[in-house]
Amino acid sequence: MAEAAADRAAAARDRAEAERLRDEAAAMLTLAATDELTGAWSRRFGLDELEKTRVRAHREETRLVLVFVDVDKLKHINDQHGHQAGDELLGLIGYVVRAHLRPYDVAVRYGGDEFVCGIPNTSEADARARFGEIATVLKLLDREHSISFGVAEAGLGESLNRLIMRADADLLQARESRRFA
Repeated sequence: MAEAAADRAAAARDRAEAERLRDEAAAMLTLAATDELTGAWSRRFGLDELEKTRVRAHREETRLVLVFVDVDKLKHINDQHGHQAGDELLGLIGYVVRAHLRPYDVAVRYGGDEFVCGIPNTSEADARARFGEIATVLKLLDREHSISFGVAEAGLGESLNRLIMRADADLLQARESRRFA
């Protein structure tokens, strides 16, 4: 009986250690996959997550909208106020974007001053409205800086790369039309 009790105690210690190691590994994976400046997913991990989201939307025949976000004039900010100011602005934008997304939406730091966000089960109009709110909030927090964004809804069987290209083209078109307004 004493031997069985000792075996159960050892098994309980082994389970507790395995759980601790699993939690530690999950925390390390999250740390490795997260952009430390913005809190968004890093590009490599985030694109994998966006692809999974695209495949799921296709399989379930649901909508997926992709939003391409660009920080306006970040180079100017870095040149005029230093890279620390640019980093602080990127951190603020990452925080505000993530705060306006649902837990299962995907936010990726795509490039230096670019984010790509995948929003399943929403319409293009709703995504535009949400990112319009994000732009407004950012303007309230920091009047000198702004973002531009483009939106594209995934077509049947459309690749992630093609979807990103269409959202980027929409961003460029929005920025161009704003320039002449």
